[in-house]
Amino acid sequence: MWPFTSTGSGFSEPKSPQLEYLTSQAPPLQPRQKSSIPPAPEVMATSFVCGFALGSSQGGTKAAFRYRAENAHRLPQTQTGWYLYQKSKNYHAMLGGLKEGCRFGTICTGWATLFMVTEEMVDLSRSRLLARRGDDVASGQRDAASTVIAGTSLAGIYSWKRGLDHFATVRTAKTAFKFSLMYGVVQDLFATSRGEPPAYVNWLKRKIYPGTDVANLG
Repeated sequence: MWPFTSTGSGFSEPKSPQLEYLTSQAPPLQPRQKSSIPPAPEVMATSFVCGFALGSSQGGTKAAFRYRAENAHRLPQTQTGWYLYQKSKNYHAMLGGLKEGCRFGTICTGWATLFMVTEEMVDLSRSRLLARRGDDVASGQRDAASTVIAGTSLAGIYSWKRGLDHFATVRTAKTAFKFSLMYGVVQDLFATSRGEPPAYVNWLKRKIYPGTDVANLG
C-alpha cells in the first residue's frame, strides 16, 4: 500500500501510465464454465421419488392381502363391522405402503449414489490415464462411455449381490447397458449445448471439418 494512506482515508495509490495501459488492454475475464458432472441432488431426489412410488404401491398391496389373510377366520357380519373392517384394512395398507416406499426409495437412492460415484471415478481415471500419455483430449473424457462402464459394473455387482443365475445376469447387464447408454448420450447432448463437448464430438468435428478450429464450430 502507498505510504501515509489508510483504509478509511480518501487517498488511493497512484497508478503509473504503463499500468493503466496494461489494465485497459487486458482481455475481460471469462466466466468459469459449469462442470458436466451430473447434478447429484436432482438424480438422488428423482431416484428416491421413483423408488418410493414403486415401493409404496407394492407394499400397500402386500399389506392389504396380509390383513385379509390374517382376518379371514373372523369376517364381520354387519354393515358397521364391514365398514370398520375396510377402514382398518386401508389403514394397514397405507402404513405398509409408507414403510415399503421409504425402504425401497432409500435403496434406490443408495444405488443411484453408487452409480454417480462410480461414473465420476471412471471419468477421472480415464482423464488421468490419457494425461499421462500426453493426449490433448484428456480433459474431455466425461462422455457416454464412462456412463456405460459404470452402469454395467453396477449391474454385475447387483447380480452378484442378489445371487442371480447366468441368464438373469445377462438380461440385467443388457438392460443396464441400454439405459446407461441412453442416459450418457443425453448427458453428452446437454454438455455440448453448454459448450463443453466430449472428446469424441471434437474428434468427429475434426474429421468432418479438417483444418478448422473446433472451438469455433457450434
